[in-house]
Amino acid sequence: MIVSAYFELTESKKEIYRLLDKQSASLIETIRLASLNTLHSSDEIENLLAERLLDNARFIKSLDSSGILTEQKLANYGKMNSLFRINILNDKGERVLSNGLPQLGLFRSKRNQQRPEEITALLEGKLNEAVIGLKEGRIAGNNRFAVAVARANRKGAIIINLDAASLLAFRKKIGIGKIVQDIAENPGIVYIVLQDSGGVLTASKGITTINAIQGDALLQQALQEDKPLTREFTYRNTKVYEVIQQLKFEGETIGVFRIGLAMDEIKNLETRMIRRIIIISLLLAAISIIVLSIVFTMENLKSVSKELSKVKTFSGAVLENMGEAVIVINSDFSISLFNKQAEKLFGKEVQQVLGLHLTLCSDQLFSSYKQSVIDEKQNSFEFSTQTGNDTKYFSVTVSHGAEENESTLVIKDLTEQRRLEEQKKRNEKLSAMGELASGVAHEIRNPINAIGMIAHRLSREFAPNDDSAEFASITGVLKSEVERINKIITQFLSYAKPLELQKKKNVTTDFFNELYLLFKEEAEQKNITFTVQAKEKSTVVFDPELMKQVLMNLLQNAFDATPNNGTISLATEVIGNSFSINISDSGRGISEQNLSKIFNLYFTTRKDGNGLGLSIAQKIVNQHNGTIYVTSKVNEGTTFTITIPAYEKL
Repeated sequence: MIVSAYFELTESKKEIYRLLDKQSASLIETIRLASLNTLHSSDEIENLLAERLLDNARFIKSLDSSGILTEQKLANYGKMNSLFRINILNDKGERVLSNGLPQLGLFRSKRNQQRPEEITALLEGKLNEAVIGLKEGRIAGNNRFAVAVARANRKGAIIINLDAASLLAFRKKIGIGKIVQDIAENPGIVYIVLQDSGGVLTASKGITTINAIQGDALLQQALQEDKPLTREFTYRNTKVYEVIQQLKFEGETIGVFRIGLAMDEIKNLETRMIRRIIIISLLLAAISIIVLSIVFTMENLKSVSKELSKVKTFSGAVLENMGEAVIVINSDFSISLFNKQAEKLFGKEVQQVLGLHLTLCSDQLFSSYKQSVIDEKQNSFEFSTQTGNDTKYFSVTVSHGAEENESTLVIKDLTEQRRLEEQKKRNEKLSAMGELASGVAHEIRNPINAIGMIAHRLSREFAPNDDSAEFASITGVLKSEVERINKIITQFLSYAKPLELQKKKNVTTDFFNELYLLFKEEAEQKNITFTVQAKEKSTVVFDPELMKQVLMNLLQNAFDATPNNGTISLATEVIGNSFSINISDSGRGISEQNLSKIFNLYFTTRKDGNGLGLSIAQKIVNQHNGTIYVTSKVNEGTTFTITIPAYEKL
């Protein structure tokens, strides 16, 4: 009987350790994937920030090359675009123009020897553009993010600095350290550490030192193998169950993750088992072997079930509180885990999908998984799905269980990232078109004016005696066409010229009620249901005249596209530091072919349209540091969404 009880104890421990192996591997894989997603996000944000600063530098370069740039204009541009410092150097490295200190002098005259290598390369003509990145500012404790471009004809360099405080704060808010801190707060986790051969990179609260990788064979093995390793480890005189796995980003090994799980329950199990063995031994003389065996087996199974339930509850709590959607599927594609973020993403509750096929969540997800993971043997893929008039984009990272009969899908929503990329492409395209328009307009205005003057002189001084009516008609047509071309040139120049924003605080309810009154009569004439919903009375900073121009243009387009008895709505919402405006109609919609062109300069589908409205609207929103995007479906309607910062310092 004693031998049988000891055997049961050993098997129970093995079962618990197998469960710990499986759940800890899933936990460390989840943390590793979340860390990689964080690193990718941080890189993408820095790239977008660098491209934005380079766009500003190129624009300043064009102004500089035209010879119209002054210190006041430079200061205004820096303030308008939230740029901390703009310095223009000549080919000797001397600062000739700046939006900062008024007195001229050498660029960092006391620290010329510490000038970044990129600036020296620009001054020497070896580079045209450079991203300097994060650097320490001259004022202690401040950091800057900088880019630079060469001036026209290699006459020096243009350097733009942006205050990097918000970027660093955002990194800290979403970084690996934050992930480690949040997950480590769950009960049962003793520590989480990310370390390399140099020491601890980040760790949970209270962890400052831990044994080094050098001299630890298992840690060195983890650096070489991309799979989870486990062991019992003594930390601060306490035994913990440790799982270890390397963290590799873009082919480079960053270090190893170490997660220490408490073994209190296992110790309690051992203590209870030993106590039971002793009791059984004392009762062997009075109770039959068969009865004792049955009782011991039942108690043992009860303890194992309890421990199994605790382990599953612990792992489930970690997965439920992750920022990404997590779905675990079996080999038959039935869903065995569906966390809270997945419920939000797919609009279904866990009770509706648990145990059912993956297609119940999304047909596109299942078809993309089957093609990419099963057929092409990939571990990640992207897919898109249609929600009403809107298209959403997702990335999926897949990891397989040890026995390959279970797969974990970590799903991230890429919709906002794709919209930012589209906005960036539109801005670049419109900026290039504006610069081209400005250049062409300046080149052809003088010849056109000369032609107009000649036509005027011909009609006044050289009118023939014969066919004078025909002569007057021809010269009249010539003059009217010259005036028409001049009008187009004026539109070109007006579009290319930067807008002067007059930002102030606006009470949203008053502002949008005024818009409602402007279109109320037209709505009544066409029997259109027109509603304005400002959810709360709040104060938002923007240029009221320019923003009214944008919204009136969008509303007029909506009224033109909506038939009688249709609906048009304008709704606003403040979420955090973002103010969003949605204008929706039930009109004829925009074809997929035209949807990508509507913001192009001079693109229009209306006979009486000039193709400038949406281009100017995007320009105004962009100069408010905002975004504008559109979703539409033919014969169902169109929705424009504008998002700008809600609160800014004036």
